[in-house]
Amino acid sequence: MSSASRAASLTRYIGHHHFVYAIAGHKHDWREGKIPNRAARLNQPLIAFQSSTHPGPYGKSFSLVKVNNDRVRILALKKAEATDEIIVRLVEMNGAHAGKVRLAFNVPVIAAREVNGQEQPLGPATIQNGELVASFGAYEPRTFALKLTPAKSRVSPLQSQPVSIEYELSTASRMGRPADGSFDWLPNNPVASQGRALPAEMLPGEINFAGIRFNLGAPASPNALMAHGQTINLPPGKYDRIYLLAAAISGDQKATFRVGGHATDLTIQEWTGFIGQWEDRIWKTTEEISQQRPGAPPPPAGTPLRTRTNPYGEMTGIRPGFIKRADVAWYSSQRRAPDGSPEPYAYSYLFAHMIDIPPGARTLVLPDNERIRILAISVANERWVVTPAQPLYDTLER
Repeated sequence: MSSASRAASLTRYIGHHHFVYAIAGHKHDWREGKIPNRAARLNQPLIAFQSSTHPGPYGKSFSLVKVNNDRVRILALKKAEATDEIIVRLVEMNGAHAGKVRLAFNVPVIAAREVNGQEQPLGPATIQNGELVASFGAYEPRTFALKLTPAKSRVSPLQSQPVSIEYELSTASRMGRPADGSFDWLPNNPVASQGRALPAEMLPGEINFAGIRFNLGAPASPNALMAHGQTINLPPGKYDRIYLLAAAISGDQKATFRVGGHATDLTIQEWTGFIGQWEDRIWKTTEEISQQRPGAPPPPAGTPLRTRTNPYGEMTGIRPGFIKRADVAWYSSQRRAPDGSPEPYAYSYLFAHMIDIPPGARTLVLPDNERIRILAISVANERWVVTPAQPLYDTLER
């Protein structure tokens, strides 16, 4: 099969593919040309973030972490799962031994140990002059758990406070208990398909979203309100943002929320389904004549032909890909069916939406749209907000 035929076949069965490549000129081999470093910059470019103005105790620039050998790459930097340590994962990229590699942070390292990919202990690690020192074999990955000297300056913890709301709808049900509640119930449309619910056993009593604390109602009792133009009083205090824990039914819902005299338009996303999807094929079902098995005797004369239904008989088009934008604050890998049974891989979500509070505003007016469910509201005082200067993920714009 020619390359053109193979490409046509892949498009026929998989869909459109988009990729990026670069041509890099260099002397001698790929190692001297530092091709792994160039490839990493191409595939995972640095993303700039913009913050509000602040004094900046570290000056205009500082290095969060650096490695003294450009053949060793930092793969990940994160907080440990079970401790307050910092986890750093590194790998040698050129297929050659790298000895005495030094890893330095903006503050000294005071304790270090080596762990595996599951953060289970492997043994001690070496610290010299406040830096981690380690050697790497060819293409060897290594992971370390570190403790750092306390920073010179600490950011004040984010302050948030839950807002009291009057629940009117039970949105979750326990296994086999469909009468507990329904997320997609519509009081004025009894003929619509409804009765599905959040899994009560998986719904927590509190959700922490990036430092914002949402208090949830009891799962098997009223724990949400429908938006029908209510006015909600905001608590006294110095708060500059409102956070909503919400989701919608019957598709994404565009709505206007008003804080004081200021209006904010939001899209409250569907509580279930997919929040992102690559391009997908659209198929037409066809009826096909079943083929006789090789070596089988022919059917008797007059035997009617056997047919089968092929749900993937003919591809009629490609459904465009999409990525929804709301921040996921909670999700479950299942939902409850109308009879209370589990529906695995039918995902359910709750999203976090932010609204600025103008100076002097004391009330939040909800939109008049009963397809929007709000499970919690919190206010916060955020002194600094950091926002990405470019998209964090694919926009799927063609």
